[in-house]
Amino acid sequence: MPRRHFFVPFLAFLSILLLISACNQSSGGARHSPGTGTLNVRLTDAPIDLSNVQSVNVTLTGVIVYPEDDDVEFEVPEVGADMEQEAQTRPISLLSHPATFDLLTLTGGVSTLLASGEVPAGEYSRIRLEISSAEIVYLDATTAPLKVESNKVDVPIQFDLSVNEDASVTLDFDAAASVQVNETASGTLILRPVVTVKETD
Repeated sequence: MPRRHFFVPFLAFLSILLLISACNQSSGGARHSPGTGTLNVRLTDAPIDLSNVQSVNVTLTGVIVYPEDDDVEFEVPEVGADMEQEAQTRPISLLSHPATFDLLTLTGGVSTLLASGEVPAGEYSRIRLEISSAEIVYLDATTAPLKVESNKVDVPIQFDLSVNEDASVTLDFDAAASVQVNETASGTLILRPVVTVKETD
């Protein structure tokens, strides 16, 4: 008889544990669906009116996509990291090594692939560009460094990526608006990046 009294409460306790476990599994990962899709980030530039300039070279060290409502700063996993364990709610880096782009070769509707990689399916809210250096090349082949005022440029963009989808977004890095002369520092050229999302036709 004592064993029977013990067995009934034990079954009730086991049922409660199973119910809690099922609730935890159903509530996790609500914002990101299982699986991954491919995201391609492209770069273009609006026309520039600097008649004595032949190149505006910008070196990027990072292209990072951020999930919706994620404003936390922490170490960003690179492309190829374990997607299931590392990237359900974390930003993902799509650029694994520095790359230099001449913005003036990307005018007139021309674009180039900036970075690409697999990211978790789900909702995203912004793309960050990390800039290490920039320079102007004049028509006479002389160069002048551009002082990079901020090496992190956040571009707000809302998009959903579905499982197995191959999506592309194009960023417009406006060289004409970004290159400015600092009148208080003996004409020092500075780069204040102006980057927007190019609307598709």
